[in-house]
Amino acid sequence: MFSKIINGIYSSISSVPFDTLVWIILGSFAGITLLTAILTFVLPKIRAAEKRPYLCLVNAFTAVVLAAFLTEQPLAQSVLAAVIFWCFGYFLYGVLCFISQPAKSKEITPSAVTLLPVRNPAVTPRTDVPAAKSSVRLEHAISVTDRLLTKNLGKSDRQELEKLKSTLSVLQVKGELSPAESDILNDNFNALLKLMAKYNI
Repeated sequence: MFSKIINGIYSSISSVPFDTLVWIILGSFAGITLLTAILTFVLPKIRAAEKRPYLCLVNAFTAVVLAAFLTEQPLAQSVLAAVIFWCFGYFLYGVLCFISQPAKSKEITPSAVTLLPVRNPAVTPRTDVPAAKSSVRLEHAISVTDRLLTKNLGKSDRQELEKLKSTLSVLQVKGELSPAESDILNDNFNALLKLMAKYNI
């Protein structure tokens, strides 16, 4: 039964002129390759898809080429034709993989980003702020900051308040403040007053 099927297939193939048979095989392969290339260009899903199935297609057509040549040509010439076809198929596979690669986008790396300093109000040194007054205001500001931190603050307000407390702590460690440092204290105290008004302190 099986041998009859094989003989029938062989008779059908043998009845087709050799040149016509070769052109049918090569034409089919070229049509599939062209269709795959077009879909790769047009459809992103096809472009991103794995191209290994095309290798299976190349191997299958290589076997078909070998079988077709064996119907008319000696073994050596048939094997050579199959090898040439196989190499050309793998070359086309490489081309498909190349056109399937996504275009390289410009990635923003940390080194390429210009970090802008946080803009703070310009501090103009003042000489009219007595040290004692600054000391009293500093202690009061720290006390209010601690009270505010116990409240249910918004995320941004809590972050701002923690920054204020860090600045105030640094000023407290310095002891007697210079005119410029006193001005910084005033700026922080003004920001603290806004938070006090917002949370009814």
